[in-house]
Amino acid sequence: MTNIPQLTSFESKKIMCEVIRFNYLYRDSGNWKKFGNEEFSNPEKLTIEEIAQKIRENLIDHEYFYPDQVGIKKFRFHRYLDDYSWYEFESVEMVVNENLSRRELESIGSFFVRLQKMKSQDITSIQGQPIS
Repeated sequence: MTNIPQLTSFESKKIMCEVIRFNYLYRDSGNWKKFGNEEFSNPEKLTIEEIAQKIRENLIDHEYFYPDQVGIKKFRFHRYLDDYSWYEFESVEMVVNENLSRRELESIGSFFVRLQKMKSQDITSIQGQPIS
């Protein structure tokens, strides 16, 4: 009989937290919704609470983001014109995804950098015009 080390619940949570799912949605003016998600690695071993806080700190009004500015493909929801150009943050969650290697996923830290850049651009411009 081999001796297999048992993981404590804390260690199990740290292992499970290595893949983070970022859930978001697009809502049109008729309140129709389309949901999506992106998965990220978590090499920093941040908790879900820390990740959610860092995300909200870098969203417009702690809720909205421009998908094309943060590397998320826009939905093909409307053929010619979107009602709104922003998407809504819904949640983050830990997932166990045995099909993906951590090396294949972008890190959640690099996603934070893109969110920060998007928010700083939004603050310094109004409809594409720099504030003087």
